[in-house]
Amino acid sequence: MSGDQGGKKKLAIRIMMKSYGKWFLIFVLPTLLLAPPVWGKKAVVVISRSAAPYNTAIKGFRGSMRWEVKIVNMLGDMEKGRQIMKGLVTDDIKVVVVVGSEAILAAKSLTAEIPLIYTMIMDSFKSSKRPISGVILKIKIAAQLSRIKKIFPTRRCIGVIYNPLHSSQDIEQAREVVKENNLKLFPIAVEKADEIPAALLKMTNNKVDILWIVVDKTVAHPQALKHIIAHSHKENIPLISFSKYHVKAGALAAFAVDFFDIGAQTAELAQKVYQQDFKQRSEKPRKIIIYVNPKIQKQMGIDDLSVFPEVHFIQ
Repeated sequence: MSGDQGGKKKLAIRIMMKSYGKWFLIFVLPTLLLAPPVWGKKAVVVISRSAAPYNTAIKGFRGSMRWEVKIVNMLGDMEKGRQIMKGLVTDDIKVVVVVGSEAILAAKSLTAEIPLIYTMIMDSFKSSKRPISGVILKIKIAAQLSRIKKIFPTRRCIGVIYNPLHSSQDIEQAREVVKENNLKLFPIAVEKADEIPAALLKMTNNKVDILWIVVDKTVAHPQALKHIIAHSHKENIPLISFSKYHVKAGALAAFAVDFFDIGAQTAELAQKVYQQDFKQRSEKPRKIIIYVNPKIQKQMGIDDLSVFPEVHFIQ
């Protein structure tokens, strides 16, 4: 800050002290003194395209980032994204943050030695060219299963359909976690969506009392999801997923991320990476929202879930 700017700020503080007295000292002055310095450091945020979840994450990012923030939108255009990356060469850019899968692919064109942070993508991303860190959207398996146990203390057998090409690692983690939580996992591997109806019937025959969907492109396909939701309703088995849109479609509940907090977490990580000199790090969401469909809850005779602070009811 220049001397002229500092003098103006001091003058403004003296005027407000005269006008508001002790209330200024209690409520306003601490905010001014603690205001984050933004001069001299810049974070450039490259967004894949305009989307409500991305916009929410950006708000969280701005709220927690102590530096100047510049937003650039690729508008879904990969060539535009590459050109944006090639142009990021100024000395005052301390980190580049890419939002969404298209932006992370465009970041391969980033030539400047600037720390790169990704966010709002499902899985961690590695680069052979540079250390890269970020915050992914996938919630820890242990966090999901511990919540399932709290919500359904009398149910034990969790059925999960998965394609080993997409989610075998999640299933292996789940096998270990269920042992610690006195639960039973009944996984069925499929290669194609048309194998799912038979898998659901097999689960019913084996007394599965909770259906669980992990992040898996085969199982989360709209047609496959339709079969799973219909089976859940027919057999009165609660279905737990990972998207609030599945809850709107008829799943009982979903463990989802808070996009605003994902943005805040990304800002904090970006500043840590810059201060610790390019260390590579991947973080999972620290805040979870449990979306619940109250109509399905009532139909299935599930106990009141409003006692859980993370629960948000949606129609």
